[in-house]
Amino acid sequence: MFKNHPKGLLGAALSNMGERFGFYIMMAILSLFLMSKFGLEPRSASYIYSVFYALTYVLALVGGLIADKTKKYKGTITAGLIMMSIGYALIAIPTPTPVPNFSLYLSLTLAGLFIIAFGNGLFKGNLQAVVGQLYDNP
Repeated sequence: MFKNHPKGLLGAALSNMGERFGFYIMMAILSLFLMSKFGLEPRSASYIYSVFYALTYVLALVGGLIADKTKKYKGTITAGLIMMSIGYALIAIPTPTPVPNFSLYLSLTLAGLFIIAFGNGLFKGNLQAVVGQLYDNP
């Protein structure tokens, strides 16, 4: 299947598949998690969801600027994957019910979401640029 394609395409496809899988699984349950664990109203949970989703696209511009300035696309992609892993780990910290320290746990969750969005910005667009370069430079 990958016989006539550049060598790095399989790794890029697998890393993109894993990132998208985790992202969309989290997006599917984010509002429900915020409402059930933190007791947020649907409006507040939707606001957090919307801001997070918008940041994933806005921060892609920042990620592109960083990669263009440093000319280290693969390093930027790796940094994005590491940041997303840290963000997912922050969100995965068990939150007891009822939440004993509401502001601490919500702050950790929001920080995790921002780190995921920033890591996504470093990763997503730059991975596509690197795949494009694979086909430009055989």
